[in-house]
Amino acid sequence: MKPFEWLKTRWIKWVWNHTLNCAEMSRLASQSLERRLPLSARVKVRLHFLICVWCKRYFKQLKFLHDSATHFHEHTEALPSPGLSAEARQRIVQRLQGVDGE
Repeated sequence: MKPFEWLKTRWIKWVWNHTLNCAEMSRLASQSLERRLPLSARVKVRLHFLICVWCKRYFKQLKFLHDSATHFHEHTEALPSPGLSAEARQRIVQRLQGVDGE
């Protein structure tokens, strides 16, 4: 094994042994959006992100959803109103009357 490969493998093993597992990372990722984590937890999260691209992607997606949800109320007026239109209601009534008449 080349010296660089050996060093890289040792580094990954060291990080893996000194960080949290992926299940704990998902819990911490969620908590980090609500409150500031202690320094030791933040360091462990950053170290884990160095070796786990899936957790890093999950955190980015979670952060996007969190940011989007906080700004959702600004765009609610552009959404269609809940409920059926008058035409849709009329079509349903006509169909139901047709079924009852048969």
